[in-house]
Amino acid sequence: MSAPAPRPSSARARGRRIALAVYYGLAAVIIVVATAQIVRQVFFLPVEPSPYKTCREGLAMLASAVARARDAAPGTDGEDAAIARFRSALEPEWRYRDGIAATCRASTEDQRALDAIERLRYAEEHAARREAGDLAPLRRRVRAIMNGELGPADQGK
Repeated sequence: MSAPAPRPSSARARGRRIALAVYYGLAAVIIVVATAQIVRQVFFLPVEPSPYKTCREGLAMLASAVARARDAAPGTDGEDAAIARFRSALEPEWRYRDGIAATCRASTEDQRALDAIERLRYAEEHAARREAGDLAPLRRRVRAIMNGELGPADQGK
C-alpha cells in the first residue's frame, strides 16, 4: 500500500483563505471607490449657471466662440498646439454650456440648435486637428522656402 499524499496543514489552508479574502476585499474596495467617483462626476457635477439672459443669447455666444476658435487654430507648430489654441479660444462661453443647455430645455427647437452647435464644434475641432496634421508641415516647408531659398518676399511689388 502506498502512503497517502500529505495534506496541507489546516494553518496553511486558513492562511490561503485569509490571503484570498484580503485580495478580493481590496479589489472590491478599489472597484467601489472608482465607480463612486465616476458616478459623482457624471451625474452630480455642479452646473455653472448661464450668465446669458436667454437661451438664444447663450446659443449665439456658443456659435461665435466656435467661429473664434476656428480662426485661432491654424498654425505651423503641430496638432497639439492647434487643438490647445482651439480649445482655449472656446472659453469662456463653453464653460457655461451646461447652464445654457438648462435654459434651453423648454424648447425642442432650441435643443436642436444647441445640438447643431455642438456638432459644429466637434467637426471644427476635428478639422483643426486634421488641418494641423496635414497642412502644418506643408506650411513650414513653404515658409522655409520663402525665407531661405527665395529670400524675404518684397512687400511693395
